[in-house]
Amino acid sequence: MGLIVSITLLYPMPLPAASRANQDSGQSPVQGSTPNPGYRLAPNDVIKVQVFGEEALTTETRVSGDGKIALPLLGVLEIKGLTVKETEELITSRLADGFLKHPRVSIYITRYRNFFVSGEVKTPGGYTYEEGLTVLKAVTLAGGFTDKASTGRIKIKRLKGKDEETIRANLEDPVLPDDIIVVPQSFF
Repeated sequence: MGLIVSITLLYPMPLPAASRANQDSGQSPVQGSTPNPGYRLAPNDVIKVQVFGEEALTTETRVSGDGKIALPLLGVLEIKGLTVKETEELITSRLADGFLKHPRVSIYITRYRNFFVSGEVKTPGGYTYEEGLTVLKAVTLAGGFTDKASTGRIKIKRLKGKDEETIRANLEDPVLPDDIIVVPQSFF
């Protein structure tokens, strides 16, 4: 028989320099991890809900178009707009309300929602977000610039709450989930 040991960290482990830089710049960290504290869950994020000691309750699910997930025992929960921590707290409180004595819940994002590239690129469309994504990397995923592209006038359309803002972008600028990168046509 094997011995199972559970370790709970009371102090966060230091982040590698690259992750600290991403956290400071507002980028989300690697897939399969917990994103920065301000990251809000939205449709098409895929999350893993892990309930320690309850394998039957551990599941991976996609946030539906209306911002909901379905979990064993709990049914459907609306999580759109919640942070990972707020979602953990919601699930923990629901499980503690008549199902488990002291549930411990962790949530990890296994796949971020898409970002989009439109305009003068060879293959416009939606692509899966990855950590460290820049405008140049996003354009490369979209097949590169066409001959008509104006690389100096690229814009990013980004949701801020319920509002959309348009940002003038450089090739090194970070890209976030749900961003729309617009590459306009050159005048010449």
